[in-house]
Amino acid sequence: MKYTLFKVFPLVLIVSAKSLFSLTITKTEPPNWWIGMETDTVTLLVYGDNFNSFSAQTSGEYAEILEEHPYPNPAYHRVTLKILKSGTETITFSKKTGLLSRESVILEFPIAERNGKLPADIDARDVIYLLMPDRFSDVDTERNFIPGHKDPVRPEHPWGRRGGDLQGVIHHLDYLQDLGITVLWMTPVFENNYINCYHGYTPTDLYAIEPHLGDFQAYRELVDKSQSMGIKVIMDHIINHISPSHPLAQNPPSSEWINYTVEDFKPCNYRIFDVINTWGPDSLREIVQSGWFAGYLADMNLRHDAVVDYWITHAIWWIETFGLDGIRQDTWPYSDTAGSAAWVRGVRKEYPGLFILGETMVFEKTPLSFFFNHRPDLQNGLSSITDFAHSSQIHQLTTGKTGIKTFYENLSLDFIYRNPSMMTVFMDNHDMGRFFTDTGEDIRAYVNAYTLLYGLRGIPQIYYGDEIGMTGGHDPENRKKFPGGFPGDARSAFTQEGRNEVENLLYEQFRRWNRLRQEHPGLFTAPLEHILMGDSLYAAWRRNNHSILILIYNDNSEPVPVTMNSLVPEINGKHTELISPLHNAGKIPLDTHYKTTVPAKTSVMWLFTADIP
Repeated sequence: MKYTLFKVFPLVLIVSAKSLFSLTITKTEPPNWWIGMETDTVTLLVYGDNFNSFSAQTSGEYAEILEEHPYPNPAYHRVTLKILKSGTETITFSKKTGLLSRESVILEFPIAERNGKLPADIDARDVIYLLMPDRFSDVDTERNFIPGHKDPVRPEHPWGRRGGDLQGVIHHLDYLQDLGITVLWMTPVFENNYINCYHGYTPTDLYAIEPHLGDFQAYRELVDKSQSMGIKVIMDHIINHISPSHPLAQNPPSSEWINYTVEDFKPCNYRIFDVINTWGPDSLREIVQSGWFAGYLADMNLRHDAVVDYWITHAIWWIETFGLDGIRQDTWPYSDTAGSAAWVRGVRKEYPGLFILGETMVFEKTPLSFFFNHRPDLQNGLSSITDFAHSSQIHQLTTGKTGIKTFYENLSLDFIYRNPSMMTVFMDNHDMGRFFTDTGEDIRAYVNAYTLLYGLRGIPQIYYGDEIGMTGGHDPENRKKFPGGFPGDARSAFTQEGRNEVENLLYEQFRRWNRLRQEHPGLFTAPLEHILMGDSLYAAWRRNNHSILILIYNDNSEPVPVTMNSLVPEINGKHTELISPLHNAGKIPLDTHYKTTVPAKTSVMWLFTADIP
């Protein structure tokens, strides 16, 4: 069987005979809505070919029209409905064609009951797992052949599709559950019918699943099964841009929808300091927040209220349809600052506690804080941001570029953030070279870095393959197939038998870090304390009424003795456990007086379970 591109359109009935200027409706966004939402209105963007002089009416039984907005471009008509009750509302678009005649086109718009499912909380007790579905596992192999698709599966091309799909992720949910992750983040699953767009960030249809990945049924199965196994699901969302081939880019409703045009645009210059500049004129931000990302992605104009409303509706539709737990918002700094914040407020009006993670690829702490600080006039409503600055500091420390004193001083500046414990921390992702490669495949440096990542503040995020030490430089080398996920693979790293010695060592270490959060969740909402002893020995700890977690980093070139209860006197516990490094457990004993010797250039993490006053 071969799959073809498929989209679900609302039912449209032509009532009268067509004239030369007849209307054909091709699509409605969103395709349906619900009764019982916090906001009882929804705005539809209706696509067609000739809305000139047409106006809309409803039966008034299930919804009524509050406002119509015809566009200069007759290919679109915008209608705001007040939702009254569940059922299928008939929306009639009509115009007078003669003294006693009218032409009418009927659109049927479904209104459903809500399922009562609300997003789960996501915080520092969780561990996020990021994967690219195209590179994770190919189970639904018949989807590797989509006739007419502009981006076919091309295994040998560096930026070609590999054939991974949603069924591949479903098939390996037991692996993710065993690993101990609690949140799944996949790169976007929207249709991307554009060349070299396996990654999902070039959407061509925002209300369709990419057919190489699956369909709505597969996505619903993935979300439901994940959640039944204790894994929350967040959606990768993009309000900044769309594919240049998307209808809204090729033929926008009005000039306000897209910054520039397909024929004449300016590329984004990525100058973040022009966005955060205290003394800069507004015009300085123009090319950063209106320029086309990557030099080809059509930039959505979030200064236009209709565009903000469009994206609010879009996010709510996906959350409500599939029961999602959160959103990761792509390229956060590159959209209009006020418009992005308005989008958050609109989505949060429906889901007040929704986890929204903003991607902020800024590697220095002070400029990064612009997007997550205390200033009332800069509050954007984000739950979390990607902490590239923290990643950079750990990277520099554990690869020998800086010392622990610099790291300590940098982390001590966390007061510039409004909630550092909610920042998402990581060592690599799909936009960075693999960290294991950066360490020279040095297991000690690799484990040192993740000991800090898991032991300090924030929500840990790992990238598929981090748990087995996958290697590779920057794109495309950082996006290799997961071994064992594809037909013909020589081995499967999804199993202990298929992993080599180093991969199993790392897998067990990541598994222990992850499961620690499940076993002792209260530790990771407890306050963090840290100190620097001299210039080269660092300690940090957390404690609650049941346990204490202590992290030691020895940046000296020689082993250093440490007495744990001199740091935290309350560790007269009943049980101690070395959490990391597991592979060197025999070399880091802890005696009955809580004394140990930390090897040179090594980080250790100890868990003390005790009755603490």
